Amino acid sequence: MGYMDGVKKLLNVLRRLTSTNPTNSLQPKEILQKVFVEIEKRKKLGIEDNPYVPNAYAVYLSPSDYEELSPFLFGIREQLIKKASEKIRNKAYKLLSSNLSIEIRQDPALEKNQVVVESSFLKEKATSSLPSLSTEADTSILSKETMQPPVDLPQKNILTKVIEEKKTKMIDNAKVKLEILEGTSKGDYIALKEGDYTFGRGREAAILLTEPEETISRVHFKLMVRDGRIAIKDLNSTNGTKVNGIGIENAELKKGDMISAGKVMLKVA
Repeated sequence: MGYMDGVKKLLNVLRRLTSTNPTNSLQPKEILQKVFVEIEKRKKLGIEDNPYVPNAYAVYLSPSDYEELSPFLFGIREQLIKKASEKIRNKAYKLLSSNLSIEIRQDPALEKNQVVVESSFLKEKATSSLPSLSTEADTSILSKETMQPPVDLPQKNILTKVIEEKKTKMIDNAKVKLEILEGTSKGDYIALKEGDYTFGRGREAAILLTEPEETISRVHFKLMVRDGRIAIKDLNSTNGTKVNGIGIENAELKKGDMISAGKVMLKVA
């Protein structure tokens, strides 16, 4: 093979590689595969053979990937929901609700082409007089109207199903309840035991607070519950934290106080 033939062969190889993904950019199919992996990883067996899988997913992208895909995010999200729903239906998996939700967010901690998918089991609201469950971290988002369990789960001692970030268990001696007055989860409650809890929209926050415009910082403020006292501390948030309409750095809280963080508002119940 002559020199020119070798050059042509090399150019053809380079052309094939670059035409497949000319900028080494993240492809929607890669995101979909991550969602599929999360579905399989989080499935939980019920009483019957068909397992339950999460019905709420958060996809985290690096800022550069998020910006690059931003013109197509609505379409990508719709396709992710469609393809994930098809997989769940074809596998005969079950959901705790009739809807599957997928959000796409950016995470500055991620590098280009990195994708992180987190999921939760979110039960639809329905009227019931049953009490509630909390997460393993002793925090939970509880429905104002409690919810009936799916028919496949045992009825004895079945309580309200909540957003499951880890493993659910019963609340013992919850010291504080916060009612969400404004935000994506408006009308729900957050129940806390003694301890320290960070609030924000990022994965590193102990309790997630979301609203469409993302005026909440990734880690926005911290609540400290000690010996019947509640204190709040702003964590250098972008839009600040207010108590009863007044901006604070640190403050003591009492029943009835209103906490504002971005466009989310909580009331100490």
